[in-house]
Amino acid sequence: MSIVIAILIFGLIVFIHELGHFTVAKLTGVTVYQFSIGFGPALLKKQVGETVYAIRCIPLGGYVAMKGEDTTVIETPAGHEPAESFEDTEGSFMHAKLWKRFCISAAGSLMNLLSALLVLMLVMLPTAAIIVPELSGFMDGFAYSGEGGLQEGDEIVRINDFHIFIYSDVVNALELGQGKPYTFVVERDGRQVTLENLMLSKSIPDESSGGQLKFGLLFGARALTLPERLGTAWNSCLSFLQTTYKSLGMLVSGQVSADNMMGTVGITNELSERVQSSWADVWYFVAFLSVNLAVVNLLPIPGLDGGKLLFLLIELVRGKPIKPEHEGAVQLVGMLFILGLFVFVTYNDIVNLITGAGA
Repeated sequence: MSIVIAILIFGLIVFIHELGHFTVAKLTGVTVYQFSIGFGPALLKKQVGETVYAIRCIPLGGYVAMKGEDTTVIETPAGHEPAESFEDTEGSFMHAKLWKRFCISAAGSLMNLLSALLVLMLVMLPTAAIIVPELSGFMDGFAYSGEGGLQEGDEIVRINDFHIFIYSDVVNALELGQGKPYTFVVERDGRQVTLENLMLSKSIPDESSGGQLKFGLLFGARALTLPERLGTAWNSCLSFLQTTYKSLGMLVSGQVSADNMMGTVGITNELSERVQSSWADVWYFVAFLSVNLAVVNLLPIPGLDGGKLLFLLIELVRGKPIKPEHEGAVQLVGMLFILGLFVFVTYNDIVNLITGAGA
């Protein structure tokens, strides 16, 4: 049952993304031929006016097919021949004004960001208190406290190149910076203080957690007012954006192996496990996934929304659009790359599930 719920939740994230494209297309007068969740043969479909709404059997994404795009490879609504999208300019995406096409292409990611913020706000509303990135003390053996070092009451603003929005950013920054000196920027008595060359390491045992090694910093919880809860939701969203950006950078630079990437199968499994533990945790992860989907889709890679936006920016600079056949060829290469990446990541997900089950 948890797997079914996880698939439905993943479908909801995709639905929200495609709803962004669909809504802005409708508002700007562009004809939408299909609104589809999933790929492959349709399980359910219904034509309403000019649009076919469908739920398809492969729940790995979705799409909004508009007039003026290459509709020769998809099912078009009754009364709309594929050639019509290229000959008739009324309601055509290709012939819409540049700003309309830009808004339509960016709307999916914007919708995911807004939905993530809304989910985080709803998750935070019943939360009475949270751990904050403000030092409440130090464990025995911590060497960088006191005069010239970290002090109780310091609010951590930055660690190395990590901005600290929420407490988990402290954990991530410390983990990623191990083996090198840390630079801390803290808020103290209304001013920012920079502390450099702090050689923190996981060397201090925490008796309360069975002797697990810690960095030696202690943080306390703080009760939140309603405005602070909403502010925490906003900061969490910013933290997710930073984490996604940093993760992509580490992947490109080789600091993180592609084997660590999680695909649809891995995400569904992660969601199903969280469904069995805590619904608050589920929705927090949903918000994280929504931010990830928004950022990844804006990457300037052909086949993604970011690829479309890149072509639109080129058109803006050139003063004329790139020939459809040239753009189509580049988009095809991008789609093949994305498909290959999907197969690779799905394979890794399945291997990780099998090896995890046997551990």
